[in-house]
Amino acid sequence: MNHYLDKHKNVLAIALVISVAAQINIDAPKVAPGFVFAIDVIVLNLFIFCFSDKYSAMQIALISAVFSPTFRFITSMSADMSFKENALNCFPDAIFFITYGLIITVCLMTYRDKKVPLMYFCISIFVADFGGNAAEVYVLSLIRNGNFISTDMFNTLMIIAMARTGIALTIIISMEYYTKVQTERSHNRKIQFMVDQSVTISDEMRFILNNKEDVERILKEAYALHTDMKEAGIPDEFTRRALEIARGTHEIKGCYQEILDTLDNLNRNSQGEPDLLMSEILKFMKSNVLKTALTKHMNVKFEIDQRIDFKVKESYKTISVLRNLTVNALEAFEGSDGEIRVMATWCRHSSLGPCHRIEVEDNGPGIDEADIETIFLPGYSTKMNMDTGIVQRGLGLSLVRDYVENDFGGRIKVKNRKEGGTRFVIEIPPGNFEEETRWIFTS
Repeated sequence: MNHYLDKHKNVLAIALVISVAAQINIDAPKVAPGFVFAIDVIVLNLFIFCFSDKYSAMQIALISAVFSPTFRFITSMSADMSFKENALNCFPDAIFFITYGLIITVCLMTYRDKKVPLMYFCISIFVADFGGNAAEVYVLSLIRNGNFISTDMFNTLMIIAMARTGIALTIIISMEYYTKVQTERSHNRKIQFMVDQSVTISDEMRFILNNKEDVERILKEAYALHTDMKEAGIPDEFTRRALEIARGTHEIKGCYQEILDTLDNLNRNSQGEPDLLMSEILKFMKSNVLKTALTKHMNVKFEIDQRIDFKVKESYKTISVLRNLTVNALEAFEGSDGEIRVMATWCRHSSLGPCHRIEVEDNGPGIDEADIETIFLPGYSTKMNMDTGIVQRGLGLSLVRDYVENDFGGRIKVKNRKEGGTRFVIEIPPGNFEEETRWIFTS
């Protein structure tokens, strides 16, 4: 019952809006006395297009046939015009809405409960507009005992119908374009969030898996040390401590395995990696870096020089590589302004053969020459809190090399730029990196 009432309240509200819009009009006495052209038909067209799946076009038209002439009659009352004359001018409008409703209902009957094609809808409202006005002029001719039917009248009604249809079409296209843009933005934000989360989970799994191997090695060494100390006659106090280290390491290994199983289940339950082009990944990176820079009140310029586009095989790992390198460049600015440039090209001459070449460079302070050889080692970091002595774990670049060399079969190099800053160069054979090449630009 409440749903029934709400539905009819909405239809009444639509009819009221159409009635108000009818007050914006132009008198057309040359067509027929009391005849006007109003924008209410444009509003009516928009409502029917937007709500045809919820409300009957005939229902809206019939209620408008009551509201619109009545509203016009009330607002047009004046001392200069008699009650009868005002009624003769206003209430024939009802004929327009009734005829319009009948024509549009018949035209849209084929698409009941379906989305009406825009071009077909435009033709339908043009015919309904022209037919409704023609019926109204015919009734006015009968009421006023005059002959208002003529070729000029038909031409005028056709022009008006075309104009109102064109305006409605323009508004509908604008509305649909705006909706499409907003939907795409929302969709892209959701995808970017999901990708970021999935990449982070994948990275952590890789970190834990690599650390698990180290834990297993330490476990074996601790237990072997316990055995050697016992055979060498070392006091039990020390052999027990070696055994406790082995046991504690075994517990850590168990915790690592539980975390790996949980993260693996999360990945298995996800929808899998999205099919992404390199151009889409680079846009993600640019958006992330600029958003991060904005939160830190940094003015950072991010330039993309892309000369090849292709669908990547493993989008999460590719994103992880580029994210770590671009975030590393951003952090190198240490809160000041800077520039980051990413270039993706096709390299024909390389020791690896024809391959993809990706360069990430910045104009930051660069890397100490003494550290160039060690930055890819696990645990390396230049980001240390001098007050607390706490060092960030520094696993980003080691993971980058791990993915590039072990998963993609490529290589990564780093060097300081003469102009200042750092340049990372990655070369990866296409067989391990791409699924489908879209285009290559050669200068």
